[in-house]
Amino acid sequence: MLQKFRYRVDNVMGRGAPALIGVLAVLCCLLAALNGLLLLAFAPDGIRPDNARSSVWAGFHRVLSPTVLLKDRGSAFFLVLAVLMAFGGIMLMSTLIPVISAGLQNQLARLRAGRTPVVESGHTVILGWSSQVHVIVAELVEANRRGRRACIAILAEKDRPEMETEIRERVGDTAGTRIVCRTGNPADPQDVGIVSPGRARSVIVLGTEDENPDFAVIKSLLAVAGTPREDGTGPLIVAGVADEQNLAAARLAGGPLCRVVSTQGFIARLLVQSSLQSGLSLVYSELLDFAGQEIYLTHRPELAGRRFDDTLLAFRASTVIGLMRQDGHILMNPPGDVRVEASDRMVVISEDITTLALADPAAELTPVPPQPAVTPRSTGRKVLVLGSNRRLGAIIGQLGAHLPAGSRVDVVAETPTAVGEGRGTGLELSFQQADITRRHVLEGLSVDTYDHVIVLCPGDRDPQEADAGTLATLLNLRDLAERATDPFTLVTEMADDRNRVLAQAGKPDDLIVSGNFLSLRLSQISQNPHLDRIFDELFAPTGFQIALHPAAHYVPVNRPVTFGSVVGAVRHHGHLAIGHRIARHIRQAPHHGVELNPDREQPRTYTDEDQVVLLTGSSLIRPD
Repeated sequence: MLQKFRYRVDNVMGRGAPALIGVLAVLCCLLAALNGLLLLAFAPDGIRPDNARSSVWAGFHRVLSPTVLLKDRGSAFFLVLAVLMAFGGIMLMSTLIPVISAGLQNQLARLRAGRTPVVESGHTVILGWSSQVHVIVAELVEANRRGRRACIAILAEKDRPEMETEIRERVGDTAGTRIVCRTGNPADPQDVGIVSPGRARSVIVLGTEDENPDFAVIKSLLAVAGTPREDGTGPLIVAGVADEQNLAAARLAGGPLCRVVSTQGFIARLLVQSSLQSGLSLVYSELLDFAGQEIYLTHRPELAGRRFDDTLLAFRASTVIGLMRQDGHILMNPPGDVRVEASDRMVVISEDITTLALADPAAELTPVPPQPAVTPRSTGRKVLVLGSNRRLGAIIGQLGAHLPAGSRVDVVAETPTAVGEGRGTGLELSFQQADITRRHVLEGLSVDTYDHVIVLCPGDRDPQEADAGTLATLLNLRDLAERATDPFTLVTEMADDRNRVLAQAGKPDDLIVSGNFLSLRLSQISQNPHLDRIFDELFAPTGFQIALHPAAHYVPVNRPVTFGSVVGAVRHHGHLAIGHRIARHIRQAPHHGVELNPDREQPRTYTDEDQVVLLTGSSLIRPD
């Protein structure tokens, strides 16, 4: 019997503080009832309660405050019983208070551990933790700054207080956006359910920072794809994979509502296009950053029936670049005589949703005297690639797609690399093994004989160590460029975005590209999935592309002209003008002379060094 009693006591103790509090509450009631019976049976007149209800209340009073017995009087038997009951109350209260305190501490510890479910709807979920999370959170905060209160729920295998501290230090003010951190395994469906992905607006999956980050991404995609909404659909899922070979597997794991970006291909395209066109990375950064000009899709039935060219100046502070049909086809820079349908959504570049108003009345394109035609350079180019990482093969492939015939690519890296991955691109390829951080090595390469130089960040080192070597190479190249008679374009890849500020401090005109571009793109897609197709087309080697051309190719220089006139002159060549780069502002941060979507009515005087940012080519983007 005693063993069975102990067994039951152990079971009760094992249930934690709530069960113990319940047991102590029952004992308190029993003790209060015994105190009440004592008062009714043995208390002298003046102390004895009038009825049973009063006796129970007086009993509770004695249990909670045993000092009441100091006022008691009567027989010795009654006083002895009163003292025993007082001791019982003291023991009960001394046990109850630590149990309650321990229960509260356990509950606080559970809350700090971040295991309570997130009861939100329409929020954004981030699965995983890496250096990209700070950029993504900052971008989502900026995107929600002018809208309603929003919520971002983060699930990672990291302590909740540590996550919250890092976000406060790196992101700062989150305005009206609530950041909710939870601790759990992003690849465990049960843990993923804590952040309620089925009720989320979108889910962003981040990879780990180990050698095989894509495996964690695929497992997280499988976990979140198994949590559908109540209507049977699922949230929009956005992810990035480091190796393009894992792209198909990741898309299959994420399902039809998943948008997966190849980091390898995306960064390779960005590096190559930025190296071939000085200032292009600044334009891309402006379009991908929520703090600048972004791409929006807006439904404007008032424009139905108009020719596409008649809509170019239809918006007061936005630039039209295409339209999206009802069936999902997107026409970027279509022919000017294409008619806008009532169901179409206009693709525009604008600062935010509040600047998508139509002009009243709509301006017309101003005819500008045609300027002398300029024949683009078609001779072969020389490209020097310094350093090596996993993206080298994709970079060489992109160079082969962009460069004209007869071009040459020389790779110089400290470790042997597989240049053969770029065979068959039509390029002349060579490899040299050397330490590119050494000054004499760079001098021996005759960098002034190259048209373009790309500096890659080593992928097999600590990010800070890798960036230190990259900065040393960059500074030496800048010094050699100042002594060179023929200038060359220079683009540098950084591992840590915080080092980008150091790299830009010396000469902001150099194009510094880092992995945060992927974070910017994932953030944009999470808010509008149609942008994924537009960005894919924008970074493709052919078709719809961004370019910077001298303003003198389109409008007279040293004479006041409006940007509306620039739009008309550029459209005469079949392109779309979206901004300009003013040479005298190149050293002014943060835009370094690049201005997208400028005021169309303000007169400006362009010089021979100024450039127009325009969209060339046209594309028909099919639905997924």
